[in-house]
Amino acid sequence: MVVTELPGGASPQNTVESPDYFSNLKLLLRHGEGTGAILATSAFLATIAVVLELVPVWVVWRLVTALIEGGANHALFASHAIMALAAVVVGHLLMAVAMGLSHVAAFRLIHALRLTLARHLARLPMGWFADRRSGGAKKLIVDEPERMEVLVAHGLPEGVSSVATWFAVTFWLFAVDWRMALASILLTPNAFVLIFIAMGRSGRMVARYQKLSERLNGAIVEYLAGMPVVKIFNRTGEALSDTVLTVKDYAAVETEMGRQFVPLGALFYTLVVANITIILPAGMGMMALGWIDLPTLAFFIILGTNYSQPLLKLFNLFHMIAHISMASTLIDTVLETPEQSDTKKRMTLQHHEVAFEDVRFGYSNHDVLHGVSFTARDGAMTALVGPSGSGKSTAASLIPRLYDVRSGRITLGGVDVREMSLEQLMEEIAFVFQDTFLFAGTIADNIRFGKADASEAQLHAAARAARAHDFIMCLPEGYDTKLGESGASLSGGERQRIAIARAILKDAPVIVLDEATAFADPDSEAAIQEALSELSRDRTLIVVAHRLHTILSADRIVVLDDGSVAEEGRHEELVARGERYARLWTDYTATQTIPLRRVKLETAQ
Repeated sequence: MVVTELPGGASPQNTVESPDYFSNLKLLLRHGEGTGAILATSAFLATIAVVLELVPVWVVWRLVTALIEGGANHALFASHAIMALAAVVVGHLLMAVAMGLSHVAAFRLIHALRLTLARHLARLPMGWFADRRSGGAKKLIVDEPERMEVLVAHGLPEGVSSVATWFAVTFWLFAVDWRMALASILLTPNAFVLIFIAMGRSGRMVARYQKLSERLNGAIVEYLAGMPVVKIFNRTGEALSDTVLTVKDYAAVETEMGRQFVPLGALFYTLVVANITIILPAGMGMMALGWIDLPTLAFFIILGTNYSQPLLKLFNLFHMIAHISMASTLIDTVLETPEQSDTKKRMTLQHHEVAFEDVRFGYSNHDVLHGVSFTARDGAMTALVGPSGSGKSTAASLIPRLYDVRSGRITLGGVDVREMSLEQLMEEIAFVFQDTFLFAGTIADNIRFGKADASEAQLHAAARAARAHDFIMCLPEGYDTKLGESGASLSGGERQRIAIARAILKDAPVIVLDEATAFADPDSEAAIQEALSELSRDRTLIVVAHRLHTILSADRIVVLDDGSVAEEGRHEELVARGERYARLWTDYTATQTIPLRRVKLETAQ
């Protein structure tokens, strides 16, 4: 895709960009392995089917010639009618088989593309997803590969057969009379010059159209997902404004593309079917001069008039493929995004101590961690505390390489986490997120996400250790209870305990908890605390804590402030020092004693 920048580096309003109309075919060649023979067979059968469509044309011409020459009879009409019927039936059967084969190839390609995209996205660093909306992801994995079905299932077999038919018709016309053949094809090249100019004009806005299409998907998904908040705060108009603006921008670029295309495009569609306006006067003149006879003129009127139909069909396919090329360009861009580095090496670990060594990290241009260093000892509980925005959750997310550090390093067992394979790192670490994500399957499926081949006994043992077994058994279908999206049918505390059961079942030696009791009620919190005690046994446990009473027994508390380590120690030591942690503890305990009561406001009389 070629981009032309405006002078001075200005950002163009209408992006001048020439789309690669064949990027979809390139994508097919890379990911269509095993479909080549199927597509070749489909194209061959489709070509025969389209050639058979010429048989009724030939039959009509023969019958018209017979009528002109006075040789028509019932037997001739009957035999030719049977011939035309047989050609039509066989042609439709062959086309049905061809289309069936092409659809098999198409769905194989879509399947391969979606798997490739899903695997590639799973290997991208989390930072890649930070500025992308969920609607854009849905468009990328669901919508865009689906559009490739049109290319493979229809474009290739119908396109190849249209080209073959056009060559056959052209050869046939010139074989009968080259002068009338020239008259028959005169308007066609001129029409196609006009249409390619029209496509070139509208094609300059393809990139902007694609970006706005993705933005529109994201805006609508976000608006619908946030509907409860929108209604509660009665901000329907304000919340809708971004979506409305996106729709207007999308409509504006489509309107402008139409304005650039329509004048020459309309002239193309007029000229491409106007062959008769040249054939008839040219043929009458040639017949008057004695160059051709009436049967020959009839032949060109019947066949030459429809000369451009295969090309018109081919162009319509090409125009459709040109739009699909936007999809394949987007897919290509994602697939070309570098994956997170992975050494694929399995390292020998002597222990499971996690150490931060002068770690610096930030999002985009905003630095969050500034030279953070601390050690989470093997088999001990290390808590990360600090005010909001101090970098606690960010530090925790760097351990399993959800992001990679900018400088410094994080080691596990003395080995830089970037030097071991991602597969090994994921085996060594379990992570319980603050925002628990559960899949829409059964409770058993969600817990087994920690260990796919876990037995029922292991499943129940993990749930008991997470203090989740009792409430699960109270559900109508127990472990086979199906959850709604993100486990919406469960309370926050119940979702957290299922997530902890999942981590326990994984049995990883290092556990990272990002405030596991954040959304729990008092009863659930007590159960979660018991579950965490079970989870931390003989493991390296790193806990991000906002509720300070949950980490009173921590072996080491690391206090972060503005992205740096302010102090370290046990709870009693830090309180005795009277510094940053002591102030956090004082503020925390004070909030526990503040009563929430109705205050009566008196209006001055």
